[in-house]
Amino acid sequence: MKNLLQSHPMSLRQLAFWLVAGNIVMAALLMAATWLALDSSATAHADRARQATENLADSLSAEIGAELKQIDNALATVALQAQRASSNAGERRMAIERSLVEQRALIPQVDAMRATDAEGRVVYGVAGGTRPVSLADRDYFKAAAAGATSLVVSEPLQGRILRDWGIILARRLQDGDGRFAGVVYTNLSTAHFMRQFKRFALGSTGAISLRSKDMRLVARYSAREPDSTKGVGTISVSPELQRLLALQPTHGWYRTRTALDGIERITAYRQVPGGSMTVMAGLATEDFLAAWRQQVSQQVALVSGVIVALAGFSVAIFRQHRRAHAARSELARLAAEQHVMLDNELIGMAKIKDRKIVWKNRAMERLFGYEGGELLGASTRQLFQDEAAYVEKGKLAAGAMREGGSYRAQVRMRHKSGRSLWVDLAGANLPQGESLWLMADISALKASEETAQHLALHDALTGLANRLLFKERLEYILADSKRSGKTAAVCYLDLDGFKEVNDGLGHDAGDAVLREVAARMSACVRANDVIARLGGDEFGLVLTHLGEAGEADVVLHRLVDAVGQPVALPDGSFVTVGASIGVALTPNHGNDVATLMKLADGAMYRSKKTGKGRISVHGQE
Repeated sequence: MKNLLQSHPMSLRQLAFWLVAGNIVMAALLMAATWLALDSSATAHADRARQATENLADSLSAEIGAELKQIDNALATVALQAQRASSNAGERRMAIERSLVEQRALIPQVDAMRATDAEGRVVYGVAGGTRPVSLADRDYFKAAAAGATSLVVSEPLQGRILRDWGIILARRLQDGDGRFAGVVYTNLSTAHFMRQFKRFALGSTGAISLRSKDMRLVARYSAREPDSTKGVGTISVSPELQRLLALQPTHGWYRTRTALDGIERITAYRQVPGGSMTVMAGLATEDFLAAWRQQVSQQVALVSGVIVALAGFSVAIFRQHRRAHAARSELARLAAEQHVMLDNELIGMAKIKDRKIVWKNRAMERLFGYEGGELLGASTRQLFQDEAAYVEKGKLAAGAMREGGSYRAQVRMRHKSGRSLWVDLAGANLPQGESLWLMADISALKASEETAQHLALHDALTGLANRLLFKERLEYILADSKRSGKTAAVCYLDLDGFKEVNDGLGHDAGDAVLREVAARMSACVRANDVIARLGGDEFGLVLTHLGEAGEADVVLHRLVDAVGQPVALPDGSFVTVGASIGVALTPNHGNDVATLMKLADGAMYRSKKTGKGRISVHGQE
């Protein structure tokens, strides 16, 4: 680096290129190394999570298998004692009931142990008075009746006596002659398995589930939904699990989003000894990668810090080189800036002392229409519209520049030809009592603003005030009426027959009618009255400074007559429309805009209902 600084000086562009290229290469190497390390770490975390879930699935599979074996032994004992029992009905019942009680005591995890007769009626192990229940339609009963001699494990179902979800474990009963005599059965509830699964820590979103041979959900526990039985009895598994079970039905692992809750997990599954069920243990990605994500944050922060440090060092080198380059080019830059300032085409510039022009550029002369040299030494008075504006703006500028050293305003000024123009004027103090002024012609902008203002407050078709301007002027008139005590009439006018013209002859004809009606209405009112198009064929009118309400009646009848005269259309034909008017008076009917407009609108609709071409005053219907 020292040799680089002492060698032949580079251009700023060359230096910037090599510094940026070096930083990019270093950053790329650092990020690649970090990515490889983090990828390896993520793989290691995933391997540990897989091993943990496989160990847990192995443990649970063995535990559940042992539990099923214990229950099978108890059921087999009852079945053996039932086969050896006396053929006497009473003695046989006593023997079976006693055996059920003895074996039930050995397996406290089950809710009950009962037995049926050959027809499937539950007759043993039930309390007196219990509603008779038949299990003849249950698959596990049918399997035992068909000759199954080993333990039968049902699909998850809801019990008919206890009404709880779980699985049934059953064995065939035979009499002394080997004939089918029913089944002895017990249950393991879904809640029992959930209590077992709850003992294991699987993070905030891990899950353990138990599924039947047909993959129906027997039980599921997740710390996120600790008491949920959602999905019990249903087959809802991911496509990844379905694919894997077809290849490895007894054991395996996979990583995908769980169908029940959409959470991605690494899940290991193991078939319970006997093949009747499959247990699954899953660790959520967000849990087993939590430490890895923290490592990512640390590594990213470290790499970012190194990259920032390299960039900072490079910036320091570049700035040192740039300062040397800037010192060599400063004079040329200043000269170029002065040339641009003097010869710019848009911004007029002048130095003023004692309100006389002591220096100006050509753009200022063009701005005000003067020839070269005409303004030098001239008073700024000739740039203002009149003496009053010259004095007023002088005072404002002097005050502002005394306080803050600068002044800016949009001022209407005078062109040499006498026409006015809008100028954006900005001034700042200079030493020795001088000031520098910048001027830009904004006449087009002002004209655009005025046009936009007019369009915002006037109806484009008729040129009348729109609803917004109507309300603003009505507010002012109401305030004035309150001070003077004069009456004002707020009127709503709706054209009769306009819809037929507009629909029958077309919108061009309708527009012609609206323009003509607007012109006739304007001719009927005074200059201080307000007329507006409120929308469609509806107009608003405010008659001001009325001595009495009767004065409004005269004007409105004249207006109705004018509107009712035939209207010539562009094609030379004539149409006739009428007008229905509703009136509300202030202060008699109210003193606020909303009330008066609402009352006038209501009166207008009453006019239309009682007959076209009528004038209705609120309260006089």
